[in-house]
Amino acid sequence: MLWFRPRVPVSKGVSLKTTRVGALRVFASAIISSLALAGCSPSEPAAVISEVDSEVTTQGEALTIWLDESEALGLESLALQFEADTGNRVDLVIKTDIANEFWGASDNAPDIVLGPHGLQRGFLSDGLIAPFSLEGAETKFNSGAVQAFNHGGQQYGLPYAQESIALVCAESAMPKAPETFQDVVDVGLAISLNDGTGDPYHLYPLQTSFGSSVFEVDPTNSGILNLALGNEEGLAFANWLSKNASLFDLKSNTDLIKQQLVDGEKGCWITGPWSGAWFSATFGEEGWNAYEVPSAGGQEATPFLEVRGAMLSARANNPSAAIKFIVEYLGSDPGQIAMFQATGRTPSNLKALENAKDFKIPYQFGMAASNAVPRPVSSKIDSVWFSLGEAQMAILRKDDAPDLLWKMMSDEIAEAIRD
Repeated sequence: MLWFRPRVPVSKGVSLKTTRVGALRVFASAIISSLALAGCSPSEPAAVISEVDSEVTTQGEALTIWLDESEALGLESLALQFEADTGNRVDLVIKTDIANEFWGASDNAPDIVLGPHGLQRGFLSDGLIAPFSLEGAETKFNSGAVQAFNHGGQQYGLPYAQESIALVCAESAMPKAPETFQDVVDVGLAISLNDGTGDPYHLYPLQTSFGSSVFEVDPTNSGILNLALGNEEGLAFANWLSKNASLFDLKSNTDLIKQQLVDGEKGCWITGPWSGAWFSATFGEEGWNAYEVPSAGGQEATPFLEVRGAMLSARANNPSAAIKFIVEYLGSDPGQIAMFQATGRTPSNLKALENAKDFKIPYQFGMAASNAVPRPVSSKIDSVWFSLGEAQMAILRKDDAPDLLWKMMSDEIAEAIRD
């Protein structure tokens, strides 16, 4: 989701040959200027943060990258610099349906694909992407964003942007980050339950604060996911929901919550950056803040993280050059800053996030996501949401004992993912 509008428009349907056609060349100077401000001018290579392969081809063989139009703006100056340094041309090809075209590509497959980490499930199963080493660059990024592209102990992508929910409060109600969950209760907590159908995604930070996750990840193989809902931590969350049912409005929805915030009935709302523009329009740029969700259960509250990044095609013609571009150019601090300036998406790179501090929505939501965990990239997750949401609503309605309702839900999901 692109919730923060790019500052520079791009014509749709462009196929950019960076050193030939230069369809976006008119915009390159803005990005090159940003690199200069970050300490990297077009006359000097992007900061080298890894030693990938010293034998990169320098015979003009092109790298092809599939990406969206805003990402093309961010990569143009990097592509020009890469050719100057290595002799390898970089062709940036804008695609509107990257996933389906990548699956169908044969002779014209790209070397690098940019997209959300959720695409990996299909790409991996079909052998379309290959692992590569970040060579120590991991420390420059939000750890959850790096983990989003790690499967079976191997890295399949380098992140550049992320998105997650946070606790967003009116300044008048919560002028600083709450120290306890009770502080939020005292000013009024809003969570949309979608007119009574439930919303386990927005309740997830509260659930994880009891130590309850959807899946238990095998530490030796992150690709193995075992259902964890039925454990003691899950039951503790279920009982807390039941005891604190009065905190939640079963009929709540986005429109109702916005009115409650305006009227002062609620002070804080667990929501995402897509609501940032509304907060600014309603309360003023300085009239609200996004914080980490405080713990209700004594452990760390961890929302889900959605991540975008660069993946290496298993059919890359020049994988060593492609890895060099991903890690040393796109993965450099100046490269990540350029991507933020072009796309407006919250940076996963810590230096780029700090550079975005003058832009409240991406900066504050990015800071609030320091402990977020990547949404699982497994077909099993698709079998979870409906049953989990139904169970949570049944507990809040007090249809039966919370332990029983939670156990029934866990057994139902376990049966579904076995099929």
